[in-house]
Amino acid sequence: MSDLFDISISALQSFQTAISVTSNNIANANTPGYADESVELVGTAPQGTTATATGDGVTVAAINRSVSALNNTQLYTSQSTLGQLNSLQTYTNQVDNIVGTTAGGLTTSLQKYYSAWSTLANDPTSTASGQAVLSAAQAVASSFQTTNAQLQQLNTGINSGITSDVSQINSLASSIASLNTQIASGSVGSSTQTPNALLDQRDEQVSNLSKLVGISTTANSDGSINVFIGNGEPLVLNDNITTLTTVPDAFNASQLDVSTSTNGGNSINSQITSGDLGGLLAARTQAVNPAINQIGQLATAVAASANTQQGLGLDSSGSLGSNLFSVSAGQAIASSNNTGGASATLTVGTSAASLGALTADNYVLSYKGGAYSLNDAATGKSVTSTTTVNSVTGLSTVTGPGFSVTLSQTPAAGDQFLIQPTATAAGSISVALTNPSQLASASAFTATAAAANNGSGSLGSFSNPANAALPSGATTIAFTSATTYTVNGGASQTLGAGGIVSFPAAGGWQATLTGTPAAGDTFSITSNVGQTGNNVNALANASQQNQGLLSSGTASIIASTSALVTAVGSQAAQVNTAQTAQTAVNTQALANVQSVSGVNLDDEAASLLKWQQAYQASAQALQIGNSVFTTFLDAIGATT
Repeated sequence: MSDLFDISISALQSFQTAISVTSNNIANANTPGYADESVELVGTAPQGTTATATGDGVTVAAINRSVSALNNTQLYTSQSTLGQLNSLQTYTNQVDNIVGTTAGGLTTSLQKYYSAWSTLANDPTSTASGQAVLSAAQAVASSFQTTNAQLQQLNTGINSGITSDVSQINSLASSIASLNTQIASGSVGSSTQTPNALLDQRDEQVSNLSKLVGISTTANSDGSINVFIGNGEPLVLNDNITTLTTVPDAFNASQLDVSTSTNGGNSINSQITSGDLGGLLAARTQAVNPAINQIGQLATAVAASANTQQGLGLDSSGSLGSNLFSVSAGQAIASSNNTGGASATLTVGTSAASLGALTADNYVLSYKGGAYSLNDAATGKSVTSTTTVNSVTGLSTVTGPGFSVTLSQTPAAGDQFLIQPTATAAGSISVALTNPSQLASASAFTATAAAANNGSGSLGSFSNPANAALPSGATTIAFTSATTYTVNGGASQTLGAGGIVSFPAAGGWQATLTGTPAAGDTFSITSNVGQTGNNVNALANASQQNQGLLSSGTASIIASTSALVTAVGSQAAQVNTAQTAQTAVNTQALANVQSVSGVNLDDEAASLLKWQQAYQASAQALQIGNSVFTTFLDAIGATT
């Protein structure tokens, strides 16, 4: 009869455990990270070996967690991707709002600026019209400065986000390592039960970590796990962690990079491409910094074209015009990792050809193997460049798209410099002139064709690439053929590319030939000093809004501004679409996890009723056993 008691008691104990597990599931139905548990029951083997031997009851073999490692991994991946897109979306939308609004205002202010030049051309001596030009120029400069300041503020926010993410990642890594220790201690030597609550906590911490940075995990035999971030950088190995740190960017100390406590402060940014942290880094390199450069490219073009045109005209005093705008020439920054002492000076070209070649890209200039190389900073692709050495100073100058960089001395092997031709322009542009009389409305020269000329040639579009002084007296250009000419009866010269005629000698002032002159055709170029009513240069300034100054001479400033607004808006729209799609993917991944690990209250209610009935039946069996045993004892007593 003891078997009946043992069987009933084992059943009561087992079903009581089942009721407790079910109750615990119900209690934790809304607990983050909790995985539904189930009781694994096994029958106890019979004690006897006869054909009529019965089982010895039931026992709880284990309390199992309902977990799918595959579903969890898919959830972590989807959360990392969504985290990256959420962060990137935040900043691309902000860039769109800033550039879309400010650039729209910039377009308006640019149109008013060029219109003011047109008004001045109608009355070149009008002080009021000249003041209107200066006021319009100031509005243009203010638009650039405001846009730049707002974009720079986004970079400040990105730095704060990076710092916060790194701190949270370190905290989660420490928690995971601590849980690893507890889990390993609770698992070693135990063949029946794992520390489910600790495993739930660890999985929740890993899930939270995946929202901040892309992760991968591996399991160890003692129940602990290893966690890697990015492209395999170890974060947690058993109970050891690698601490993440923030370090100043090697080229720009105002921007933070991510590093680790074990790699000497070197950046691991390239390894972090997902999670909120990856999104912050992407927002900086793909949205904010490019917008700063693009706005700077426009500011450079506005300032350079205006200043060049000023230098080709005469102000009210009859002098060559001074720069209308002041603007930074960009910057060349030596890497903090350089071992040599070389510095670099950046010069951004102001000619039409240089502006056409200028891009909104940053570049990395490297010195290795006794030679310089230029690469795009974003893509790493090689960029065509030329290197010249000054025969007097011995200094090297590297020329790239629209700029040149002069080194103060030969760098050490492996030294690098970040070249930013336009990054500082929008923040630095300002109006340099203070008086309307300084505006150069009149053209510096008039070219007059001789009446006896037989060809179709004409001279105009004067330029002064070498900043030469005004030549004294008239200059006579005589063509000896369609492509050769003399200046004031001097030696024969050949037309430059694009029909350039240089006077009074090569490297001085230049005029552009259109048409085809005949041998013997002559032109007289005379200075307009004193002719302050001339409006030719004012008209030239007004027409700059439609000139192809950028993108190899194919895009005007106004068109480029509109293209920037469109491009930024398109980028924001693409990220919004990707984020919406990834939200759906993440929702499904979470549903897949919940379908396995989530607590279904209907199922738990049914289970609770089942275990309750089983418990009650076991109790009834125990009562019957007790009654049978009592009857047995009474029967024995009656016979004695």
